[in-house]
Formats: sequence, C-alpha cells, structure tokens
Amino acid sequence: MIKRLYFRGYKIGFSIAKIERVVGVNSTLKDGNHLLMWDFDDTTLETVTQSLLKVQLKYELPRVYILETKEATNYIAYCFTRLPFLTVVSIIADTEGVDYQYFRFGVYREKFTLRVSAKGRGKPRLVRILPGAVANQAGIEDFATWVSYETVRDDLKRR
Repeated sequence: MIKRLYFRGYKIGFSIAKIERVVGVNSTLKDGNHLLMWDFDDTTLETVTQSLLKVQLKYELPRVYILETKEATNYIAYCFTRLPFLTVVSIIADTEGVDYQYFRFGVYREKFTLRVSAKGRGKPRLVRILPGAVANQAGIEDFATWVSYETVRDDLKRR
C-alpha cells in the first residue's frame, strides 16, 4: 500500500509492504570490468533462449547460463565475460525482452544486480546452458560485491 500526501508544494509518501531479505550479486568485477547479467520476467524459456542466442552470436560471447527464478515465467542469465560497463549496457539494451526496470536501475546505479538466494518458491535453478565460441573470462571468485537487500514478496506484487 502506498499513500501520498501533498502539502504546500511537497509530496510526502508512505508505503507498507511485506518484504523478504535476499542476497544478490552485482555485475562489478574486482578489476573494474563488469559481468554480463540479464533479467527476464513474464516470458518463456524459448523466448529467452532465442533472445540470448542472438546477442551471443552477434557479440561472440562465451557460454550463457540461464536460470529459472519463477516457474515457467521468470529467468535470469549470466555470461562470464569481462567487459567495460558501457559495453555491458549496450549488449543488455540490444537484448530483446529484458526487464525494463532491471535495465533502468542498473544503468542508474552503474551496476546490475541479480538475486542468488531463495525467494518465495526457492533459489534460482539452472535450466539451460548456451555453449559459446570462446572460453569464459571470469568466474564467481571475480565478483567484487555481494549484497543483501529487501524486495517485495512475489505473491504480493501487483499483476
């Protein structure tokens, strides 16, 4: 629930929501480059796969790991490559079907964040690997920051 009050040119807002604390990882790597990460909501695995195959081929990317975050509708993906932030932004922008809010907040914060812990129905689950033409250039140990944050529970989000 969100309440807004307007008083003499000011807007004051209050919200009440059932939240969950989750753990995520930021795209920033220890060397200052970024890892490619995507978020897709309300779509199918086949649509996500086709979208990621297009950019993987176009940009000659290593393997892409697709994980399901909500059964049959929501997915995230990782590609363990090292790229400057603006290149990551360009590739994500060139990927059809990426969640707009994920992209918008990532650009604003100058890093992208994906949840890795359980939320609601469980942890993200690996569902597909797209083989790449080149080797991975980074690993989990190269992430610079992991974060704990709050998110609205899935069963309470507006449809």
